[in-house]
Amino acid sequence: MPVIVDGMPMDDARHMIYHEIQQCERHILSLRNQLNAYTPIATLPPEILLQIFTTLTEAGGQVDSMECIHVTHVCQGWRSISLDAPALWNKLSSNNLHWTMAMLERSKTAPLTVFMNPMSYGVAIPILTHLSRIRSLTINNWSAGELQKLHDFIEDNLITAPQLEGLSLTGRVKSSWSLPSTTFQQTDRLYDLFIHNVHTNWSHSSLFRNLTRLRAVTNVPGDQPTWRELITTLNQMPTLQYLLLDAMLPIVPFDATVDVVFAYMPNLEVVIFRDLPSMDAVVTFLNQVKLTPDLKIFNIVDLNGHPNGQEFRELYRAVNRSIPGLCSRARYMDILHHEGVGHPSRDKYLIDCFMTLPEGLYEEQAYAYYETNPPDIGLELPYSPEADMTLVVVNALDILNLSHITHLRIQDHIGHSELLALLQGLPELRVIRVYRRATVHFVRALSTTQPGGDREGTLTLPNLAEIHICGDPGRGVRRKDGLPTHGTWKDLKIFLKQRQLWRAEIHQLQIQNCRNISKKMVDGLRKCVGDLRWDGIRTEQ
Repeated sequence: MPVIVDGMPMDDARHMIYHEIQQCERHILSLRNQLNAYTPIATLPPEILLQIFTTLTEAGGQVDSMECIHVTHVCQGWRSISLDAPALWNKLSSNNLHWTMAMLERSKTAPLTVFMNPMSYGVAIPILTHLSRIRSLTINNWSAGELQKLHDFIEDNLITAPQLEGLSLTGRVKSSWSLPSTTFQQTDRLYDLFIHNVHTNWSHSSLFRNLTRLRAVTNVPGDQPTWRELITTLNQMPTLQYLLLDAMLPIVPFDATVDVVFAYMPNLEVVIFRDLPSMDAVVTFLNQVKLTPDLKIFNIVDLNGHPNGQEFRELYRAVNRSIPGLCSRARYMDILHHEGVGHPSRDKYLIDCFMTLPEGLYEEQAYAYYETNPPDIGLELPYSPEADMTLVVVNALDILNLSHITHLRIQDHIGHSELLALLQGLPELRVIRVYRRATVHFVRALSTTQPGGDREGTLTLPNLAEIHICGDPGRGVRRKDGLPTHGTWKDLKIFLKQRQLWRAEIHQLQIQNCRNISKKMVDGLRKCVGDLRWDGIRTEQ
C-alpha cells in the first residue's frame, strides 16, 4: 500500500495511488495468464486447437475468417497459434479493405474461399490479384459494368485461375453481362459452376469442360442458348453429375431439320428444370439427350402454359422412355392440388415421388424443395379448369409405372375423382396420410372402392395397414367448408368395419388436429381398428 505523508500535495498523492493501482492490475493480469495455463483447454495440442478454431469460420454455413479475430484476443498462446495458421484466414467475405489485406497476408499461400456482395467492389482488386490461389469464388449481384471491370483487370494482368474449383457469378436483372471466354483461364480444376443473369457463350466457353455440377439461371429474356448450343455443350461434359436449368431451356422450338444434334451424359445423376417455356421443351431435351438409367433425381418446376391431355401423355412417355427405372423404383408419393385463388389459370398439380422415406414427409406443411430437398421424381403440372385432371393422374400412374407406390400423402384440394383414380391405380398402398379438406373426398373414394358384403367382389387395397387423417389447427376452425362432418366419420367407420369382415383390418388409424369429431365417434372407431391414435383435439359437442 502506498504511504501517504501528511501534508503531501494532493496531485502527488493521487499519482502515487494511481501508480499502485497499475501495479495491482499488472499483477492480476499475470495471475490470470497463469490461471489460463491450468485450464483444460490449455492442455490440448495446437493441432486440436486449430481444428476447433477452424469451425468458427464455417459456423452456420458462413464463409468468414473474421470470426477468428476473437480468438487472437483471448491469450498470447491462442494468438500465436492462430496467427501462424494460414487456414484460419483463407475465407474472405469482409467489405473492409484493412481486414481484407490483413487476411490476405495471414493466409500466406493457402487456397482462398471468397464471397463478394454488391458492397465488396472496393476490395475486389486486392482479392483478384490473388486469383491464382482462389479455390472458390462467389460474386453476388454485381452490375454489368462492375463485372466488365473485373474482367478487364484479370485480362490486363494476365491472371490465371489454376486452383479454381467453384465459381458463382450473379449479375443484376436489368444489366445482363456477357461473360467473355477469356476471363477465367486455366480452369481445369473447375467442377462447380453457378451463373445467374450472366450471358455465356455455350459453344466456346472452356468453363464447362470438366464440370460435375452446373446451375444456370436467368431472369433476362434472350439469355437462353439455342438447342444446338445447349446440346453440343452438354455432349462435351461427360463428367457432369448435377444439372439445373432455370429459365434456360431454349424458347425457340426445336427444328429437327436444322438441329440434328444429340448428347450422351453417362454420369448425370440429377436433372432439375425450372421456369420452362413449354412442356414440349422438356420432351425435346429428353429426346435429344440420352440419360443414364442410374439417374437419381428428375424434377420439373414452374412449367408455363396449360398443356392438354395429349401433351401430358407425350411428356410421360418421354420420361418413361428416358429413365424407366426411376419411376418404377418409387415407393412414396406426395400429391397436392395448388389452387390459384381468383386465378384459375394458375392451378397446378404437384406430384412428388421418392424411393426412400424422406425426412419430414409426414410433417404438416412439409414440402420438398427442388434445390435443398428435391424429390426423386418431381412434377409440377399446370392445367386449365377445362382439363380432365383425373385422366392426367391416371395417365401418370399408368405410363410412368408408379403402381408400386406403398405410401401416399394426400394434401389440399384433391378431388373425389382423382382420389378414386389413385386408390384404384395404386394397389400396393400400405399407408395413406390425408390432410384437411381432402379427407371428405378420400372417405368417399374409400367407400366407392370397397366392395359391399362379406363375399361380394374382390378386396381392394389388400395391403392397406395405416390411415392418418390430419386436420389443420389454424384454418380448420375458420374455414369449415369441405371439412369432415359426422357423416364423413360415419362412412369411415362403415369402411373399417367392412375391412374387419374381410379379415383385412386396418392396423392403425391416426386422427390429428380434427376438431369436428366427438368422443363417442372416436370410441366407435377404436373398435374397428387394431390401434387408434388420437391427439384429443376436438370441438366440444
